[in-house]
Amino acid sequence: MQPYARALRKTAHAGISCYGCHLSSGAWDWPRFKTIELTRMYPLGLLGRDVGGPGVRTDSGRCLGCHRDVMTHAVERYHLRISHRDCLGTSGACDDCHTRDIHGSATRWVRQPVMEDCVLCHVARKAKTQCDACHTGKSQAERLAKGPWQVTHGANWRSTHGMGSIAACVECHPSDYCVRCHATPLPHPADFGQTHGKEATRPGEKCEGCHLRKSFCDACHDVPMPHPAGFLPDHVKTAKGYSDPQCLKCHGQRDCDACHTRHTHPGTSNGSLRPRSMLAPKSTGTTVPPDGGVPR
Repeated sequence: MQPYARALRKTAHAGISCYGCHLSSGAWDWPRFKTIELTRMYPLGLLGRDVGGPGVRTDSGRCLGCHRDVMTHAVERYHLRISHRDCLGTSGACDDCHTRDIHGSATRWVRQPVMEDCVLCHVARKAKTQCDACHTGKSQAERLAKGPWQVTHGANWRSTHGMGSIAACVECHPSDYCVRCHATPLPHPADFGQTHGKEATRPGEKCEGCHLRKSFCDACHDVPMPHPAGFLPDHVKTAKGYSDPQCLKCHGQRDCDACHTRHTHPGTSNGSLRPRSMLAPKSTGTTVPPDGGVPR
């Protein structure tokens, strides 16, 4: 634990013991913490291996024991204005944002406030979302010159803007701003996973602007997408049955029925997947219409 101890000595919390922050105040917290020490921390330390931290998050009640005043008014620091009473009630933990204050860069998982998270919370609670509601003492140009915005709104924004949270774009940009380039609603609506087939196959689609088409589609569909030429006669090798759930992610049951029941063998279907030799020959030009109706 020496890296954590050395970093602690350089902060305003230098005189506080490990238990002062990491030990919660519940009746069972002391034996639980000691169990972690005896079974994990000490053995790793004796073996000369990195302990990796105490294994428990900091109890916010311990923080508020000394910093209770932050709950009574908005705090302005580092050009930010924040109401801890509202934010702590939402996230439930001081170390969701404050990790460098104690152990500096030695912290196992360095976290800091993320503006997109703040904006989404403000929207959900119908709070102000204007920049000056939280940012103080800096011009807009200065704010954009550092932090995540330097990446998402910098000189290379056309290729990097998707690295931010797109759910927060509409707080500054018009609702159709993304559609102008992407030609589809962003963020995608909740049911897009079930409806994106029409979008992905229409002329001029721009899926590859954000998604690596082959790997992204195949990871979900588990088959080449869009289906390559000749896939229909050979799809019996891929489908695991007449009602394969993987196929039914995109196709309705009537898509299967159109060939396997009503066309190839009308009136003789027993509901099972036909062997390849029983499928309609490719040379007939038979196609299954998009609406799943009877082939023409």
